[in-house]
Amino acid sequence: MKQKVGERDSFKKGLTTLMIKWVVFLIGLLVLATGGAFMIKSAYGSATWDVLHIGLSLKSGWSIGLWVQIVGLLMIGIACLIDRKKPQVGSFINIILIGFFLDGMLRLPIYPSHMLWWESLLFLFGGICILGFGAGMYVATGLGAGPRDGMTLVLAKKTGLSIRLVRTLLEGTALLLGWLLGGPVAAGTFLSVFLIGPVMQASIGFWSKQMARLDEKEESLVPVTEPVLKVNDL
Repeated sequence: MKQKVGERDSFKKGLTTLMIKWVVFLIGLLVLATGGAFMIKSAYGSATWDVLHIGLSLKSGWSIGLWVQIVGLLMIGIACLIDRKKPQVGSFINIILIGFFLDGMLRLPIYPSHMLWWESLLFLFGGICILGFGAGMYVATGLGAGPRDGMTLVLAKKTGLSIRLVRTLLEGTALLLGWLLGGPVAAGTFLSVFLIGPVMQASIGFWSKQMARLDEKEESLVPVTEPVLKVNDL
């Protein structure tokens, strides 16, 4: 009877832990999209991939968020074909929600119609920090990598090139295509290449510790099925 109660408590704890991780994952996506929107509105340069998304939006008339979803889904599909593995459900949720969140944040009436230079800088650097922090949040949960992360790992594995080189080539290709399509490339775009990484790394470190604590609490409630030996029994 005690064992069944313990198993039931362990199941509830595991479910609670999973729910908390999903909440952190979803909030991370919203925070990331908010940072991306701030950078776009700053007019001092968008994140590398958003240059491509904006360029495609300008040429097609479709929203930036929709192109985030289209490009992301294509990358997930290509990575799966190359690696011959099914993607995580979280990867689809990741790219679909980021597209919706980004469009929603861009439509909010919270941005000054005519920004002063210091306001633009505030939105730019604030956007970089917010984007990096949100990326660290969702990555730390392990519920679904973004399409660029998945593509980077697959190509590095198949080509034998370093992850850093593959990621640089992908970022450079997206930036070039976006610029050719009319996407905004400015100083902030290049700053984001160097600044988002450190912020994201710090965020991953913080949130990974929080996720590890959750897992430790869950493991502490796993029922003991084997009899515990006492000193007198040895």
